[in-house]
Amino acid sequence: MANPRKLLRKVKAYEKFKDLTKSIQLVALSNIAELKDNLSSRFLAITPFLVFFNVESYSECKYMNCLVMPINVDKNCCGPHNNEVFDSTNNLIEFLEEKENVVRLFTTGRKGRHYFINHYPGYIIKHIEKFNRDIGTLSIFSCSIVAEKITKLELDRYFIVFRRFINIFKQVPSSYEIISFNEFLSLLVDSSSLNEAIFQRVILDYKDHTNYINDLYLFGISLLLMDSFEENEYSSLGARVVAMDSAKKNAGKLVDILTLIYNKARQEYITTELTEIVSCANFV
Repeated sequence: MANPRKLLRKVKAYEKFKDLTKSIQLVALSNIAELKDNLSSRFLAITPFLVFFNVESYSECKYMNCLVMPINVDKNCCGPHNNEVFDSTNNLIEFLEEKENVVRLFTTGRKGRHYFINHYPGYIIKHIEKFNRDIGTLSIFSCSIVAEKITKLELDRYFIVFRRFINIFKQVPSSYEIISFNEFLSLLVDSSSLNEAIFQRVILDYKDHTNYINDLYLFGISLLLMDSFEENEYSSLGARVVAMDSAKKNAGKLVDILTLIYNKARQEYITTELTEIVSCANFV
């Protein structure tokens, strides 16, 4: 016969676990709402740069020096989310190397560094760890520091790999492909003759345009980095909400099952005790 006390402890433990998953889910939903406002407010700023950071405008990536920057999350319950980013990065590296490009890695976070050291020894040339711990401290200034580290490498192409939030139940692997400064400058000059080109004055009105365009280039990369970090965090929170919802439902089912077993065991225990008492009374 099952021990009712042990069963009751299990029921209470699962009830606490259920409450914990509910709390985590509510916190994640709150953070999603905050990040949604950030992403919406930055959309207009990013849009003009997408004209220049658009793979359809680029020459074929072949015989180039490339940098791949996968963005992962070091928080708990994010294993499946990180695995999607790692798999996308693996596919991208394989594709680039098939085109005879030289590939190097700029890793983010402890988990990302550990994974890529094991799978791509010798590929990592840069690493940052603290940017993905507290996304609330992220700013355009901090992203500009990372952008400078990237551009100082003076490579031909830069790839940022992350997961983009579609909705609570769907997050998809995504990436930004960023051209070198020289190619960016060429595209900017080519587009300056267009009436609708928003950066027309950059070419036409600025004498010291080289420094200005360099700042513009860094600013564009900083915006894309910030978008990538926040979209990735947004996606991880969405995945966490779904995971905690599933865990909460499973814990609820276990609580119901164990409560039923506990009630039966408790009734059996009481019946056995009463039977023993009556038997003893009759014996006396």
